[in-house]
Amino acid sequence: MQEKTFKQLLMSSNYYTLNKQIVKELGIESAFLLTILIEASDGLADSEGWFYQTIEKIGELTGLGRHKQDKIIKELIDLKILEQKNKGVPCKRYFKVNYEMIENLVFQNQQSSLSENDKLDCQKETNYSAKNSQTSLSENGNNKEYIINNLNKELNHKEHNKSCDDCSDDLKAIKKWFKENKIDFSKKHENKIIELLKVNSLGYLLKLFQEQIDILKNKPGVKNIAAIFSNHLFKGTAEINLKEIKRREIEQENLKNEEKKESENNEKYLEIFKGLSLEQQKKIELDILEKHKIKHFSELKNKSEFIYYRLISPFIYEELKEKGLI
Repeated sequence: MQEKTFKQLLMSSNYYTLNKQIVKELGIESAFLLTILIEASDGLADSEGWFYQTIEKIGELTGLGRHKQDKIIKELIDLKILEQKNKGVPCKRYFKVNYEMIENLVFQNQQSSLSENDKLDCQKETNYSAKNSQTSLSENGNNKEYIINNLNKELNHKEHNKSCDDCSDDLKAIKKWFKENKIDFSKKHENKIIELLKVNSLGYLLKLFQEQIDILKNKPGVKNIAAIFSNHLFKGTAEINLKEIKRREIEQENLKNEEKKESENNEKYLEIFKGLSLEQQKKIELDILEKHKIKHFSELKNKSEFIYYRLISPFIYEELKEKGLI
């Protein structure tokens, strides 16, 4: 292998970052799959938090087979970290991540092992651990870093209502960041940062500031990054990452194309299914209804066979494949 090619393989864009506490509680495979789902929810979730992700897509991203995926997803559902429901025509798997349960897993389990004295003596260390235990999945591309925001959004207020005294170390860290990025830190800046630190964690603010600086650095025609950054800071506004918006639009379009392709494939598999003997069809249908605990679907068949078969068409494909009929 050429040196250049090998270096590319070792670039950070080819790696995932997993939260240590979640790995400890769930195991590495479960933590990995959960991180993948958090990434998917960030770009695909609807207003209620539900998003669609195929077995094939998860397998492509994780290398986990269907059986392993099902096992992990069931465990996450049992822990109330994940919710799943089937909807749509044809029937599809939708997920919803419960960030409150993840917060309990990351913070409460971690803190319950400390005695009251430990909590007092190690308060600063615990806060630091909490701020840095945010689950993220990093992906570098086009000289920018994309970090999964969903879990951070849920956890970034972990240290809200801090006093100004509690902000002192955090304020120093932010002053250092300003200096590194060649941005003046006036009294006006300091007052604004203290205000923000009362309701946000240090880690969240530094991540947010860095994202804004990265956008400005990559934006054509920007001459005074520091001035624009400060203006946004004081006004409470932010730069829009057009590249990220475009990426999500492409991802949504690809998802629609995948759904369309899947629908066409399901129609093809239904034709194969209809070509089987009535006895084989009945056996496959019974297996599906029992395996997926959807026996009530049989009532729908009496009202509309068209809707019924399209709802179970993904399961028909699985049964045909399992039985070697396709």
